[in-house]
Amino acid sequence: MTALNDLIDAAGPQRGPAAIAAFEAERTAYARRWWLFFGLGGALFLAAFAGAAFIADFDPIRFVSGLPQMAEFLERALPHLDWAQLGAAKTVEGSLAFWFYAWPKWLGLLWESIEMAILATALGGGAAFALSFVAARNIGPGRWLPVVVRRLLEFLRTLPDIIVALVFVQAFGPGALAGVLAIALHTTGALGKLMSEVHENIDMKPLEGVRAVGGNWFHVVRFGAMPQIMPNFFSYALLRLEVNIAAAAAVGYVGAGGIGQELVIAIENLRFDDALAIIVMVIALIFVIDLTSERIRHAFIGRVR
Repeated sequence: MTALNDLIDAAGPQRGPAAIAAFEAERTAYARRWWLFFGLGGALFLAAFAGAAFIADFDPIRFVSGLPQMAEFLERALPHLDWAQLGAAKTVEGSLAFWFYAWPKWLGLLWESIEMAILATALGGGAAFALSFVAARNIGPGRWLPVVVRRLLEFLRTLPDIIVALVFVQAFGPGALAGVLAIALHTTGALGKLMSEVHENIDMKPLEGVRAVGGNWFHVVRFGAMPQIMPNFFSYALLRLEVNIAAAAAVGYVGAGGIGQELVIAIENLRFDDALAIIVMVIALIFVIDLTSERIRHAFIGRVR
């Protein structure tokens, strides 16, 4: 509708055939501009793709030749299940219990990953919640402090959590502490940036009302901003928890606790069926948590609104 209104306005107050001709001319010019825009955008995209492929030394022939090796790896990783023995004991080869022979141990490590994700989300979410108000352009106190905090959030967000976990493993030793700290820092940057942008789109009239009655900055945040953003923060925090569960499994690769350490051991010992079983359990866990958090989000947002 906006584009059509622009074309009608461009045609001017003319009437009859002259107005139709002016409209058609403007429509043709408008379509030509859009085709030029998409053409240049497509050319830039293809150039960027070709440049990235060159820098990454992408070889299509090598990629195609590697597909059979991938299929061979999957064949080695997939367990040899016997449909007639699926429900048999774990001593019977071909049963699900034989494939998931170490499920109590793996389940315990999965629970450790969940605990790491919950703690990291709580720590990072709390820091992000506080810093996001300072980083927001329409709420942040002063002129330079919001700029500094935004740069800090960008820095934390760009740090790969697995690299940070490796640094913390060297500092604090292997274990869950390194993983929790690494995930919490990344959560602070990502969630803080997201929430600061949410703050910048809230209705400013309640904040102006709090200021009008003599409220300070903390009163403005507490009574003007927080009631508007709490449903969004709760929803994004739950979404971040799902991401952090996957991250908790990944940082174990460098010795930062959780199920990832067992996955590394399985791969290093060429027990690819064990590795696939662990991956299946992680995917199932994330699927269950996704459904649960979705129900919680909808219930909470519906109750608040």
